[in-house]
Order: sequence, then C-alpha cells, then structure tokens
Amino acid sequence: MSQLLESLILYALEWDTSDIHFVLKDGHLAIHFKTQLGMEPIDQDIWDTRLFEYLKYIAGFDLTNPFKPQSGQFSFQVQDSSLYCRFSYLKNKNMETGVLRLLRTNVSLKIQELTSNAGHIQFLNSLTKKRQGLIITSGPTNSGKTTTLHALLHAIAQEGIYNVMTLEDPIEIEDDLYIQLQINEASGFTYERGIEELLRHDPDVILIGETRNEYTARMLIRAALTGHLVFTTLHAKNALESILRLKDLGVSDMDLKDTLSAILSQRLYMAKDRKECVYEILKQEELDYAIEHKAYPKGHRTLEKEIMDALESGSIDDSQALFDLEDYQR
Repeated sequence: MSQLLESLILYALEWDTSDIHFVLKDGHLAIHFKTQLGMEPIDQDIWDTRLFEYLKYIAGFDLTNPFKPQSGQFSFQVQDSSLYCRFSYLKNKNMETGVLRLLRTNVSLKIQELTSNAGHIQFLNSLTKKRQGLIITSGPTNSGKTTTLHALLHAIAQEGIYNVMTLEDPIEIEDDLYIQLQINEASGFTYERGIEELLRHDPDVILIGETRNEYTARMLIRAALTGHLVFTTLHAKNALESILRLKDLGVSDMDLKDTLSAILSQRLYMAKDRKECVYEILKQEELDYAIEHKAYPKGHRTLEKEIMDALESGSIDDSQALFDLEDYQR
C-alpha cells in the first residue's frame, strides 16, 4: 500500500497538485486533483478502495467510529523530500469523501524569488527591517501567503539577533532558524493556548498562522502594541477587505491605526519556468485613509491592476489570472 500511495503522490506532484480529493460510492473510488486550474478528474484503475482505507489507517483514524468526521496527519518521504500530508474524512449513508493535502515542508525561501517585480521586492525587504507592528497577508487557499511570510521570517532570522517564533496549523514550511509550534487541538494545544504560551517565551517576532476568531485578533493587537513584530494571514479577497474582516473580529479603528504596518493581498500564478506572486500592497501611508473611509485612497494600485500589469508585461502566463480578473469585473 505504501508504494501505491507513493505512486499517487508522485503523479499528483507532476500536476502541481495541492489537494487530492476522493469520493467513494458504490464501491468505486473517484479521484480529483486540485491544481491552479481547478479540479481535474483522474481517469484511472490503479488506486482503489484499499488505498482509501490505508489513508485512514496511517492518518490515525478511529476506525470503530466511521460516521464521525475525522482528520489526521502523517509525513511521507518522496524523492529525498519530506512531504507533510493531512487527510480529512466525511461519511454519510451514501458515500465517503476524503481530502489529502500535500505540503512540501523543506523549502528554500528567498524574498527575491517570490516575484520579479523589483518594487515589490524592495518593499518586502523593507518589512524585514521593522521591529514593531502588525503585517498581514491575505488571499484564498494556495495564493502563496505562507510562502511569503516564511521568506520574510527567514530573512529576519538570518540576522541571528532576534527571537523568531511561529504558531501554525499545520506547519507547512520548516525552517531551522526559528522555533515553530504546531497546533494540536486533540491534546488541547489550541491557537488560544498557543498564543499565551508563545508570549511567555519573550519573542521579538511572531507569526500566527491564521487569524480565525475574535480572541486571536485581540491577542495579535496586544502583541503588536507591546513591542512585537507580528505577522499573520487572513482569508480575504483584497487588502481593503482584510481591514473590514479585522473590524468584524472586533478590532477598533484606533487599534488598527496604532498597529497595522502593511497589508499584502496576493495571488500565485505560473510564469514561464517558475511560480510568481502578484501583490497588492497597502502601505503605511495609505492605511489610515483606508481604515477611516473603508475605501482605498486615490491612486492606490489594486490587486486587479497588479494582475493586469503582470499579464501585460509577461511576468505571468497563467489562464487562472484571466479568471480572477473576470471575477473582479463582475
């Protein structure tokens, strides 16, 4: 079974797959790969119900309770690279479904490799020189948020004089230069408890993997107000929506003005021979206006504009970018 799973994962990686979706119904296992272009059905007869059961086993599921939604994780060695896998499972009376998320954890990260936009590289480098405040990256799943943040943390940690710590679920990218804590809700190590423990270890720079609720938002603000440089991610369509999302989580305009240093909204596209991040940047001098008026200041370069410019310049060549532009224009 291990070799069958390895063959499936290798095939999925050839497609640049982030998630493998399974649907088991009437004894037949349907498989889809989630790629930059969406869901791709896989026509095959190699991987069957035995592999699906094996995934439950290595993910550590309670096999005596099949109707309980479950998720588990495991590591898999593929081509001298460690792959972090998370398997989530649901069942009703008619079918079983599963999603296997694939994450390469040992990735070399350099800011200059994130984008070919020289101005954006310069701005990202400037963020590593800040010593206090709140920096947010936003975007949908697989938009490169975590990659951007770990590239920034790596650059900061390389200086060797700051205590850099992260709290993540899951740890998608491993870096030996700083301390990374993994959320484990089953054992009671939640984001809420994790943030409290992390702050007791006198960090200079903090990454909270995702701001999900009011408590996490309050703790982010508290950390930023007490002299820490704090990074986090939000699921938001653009930079302005990130501000509105924080307000929905109970953060006041005054606290936003006192803490926010920058908001990045981003998308990840294919270039000729690499992946390219396209950024919308809401800078310090624009933030007060956006917070107060719930609108962009005049002259702000929106994410839509940044994507259009990247397409026109040829720095990205990806049909997904055209779909995103159509979504903005609706």
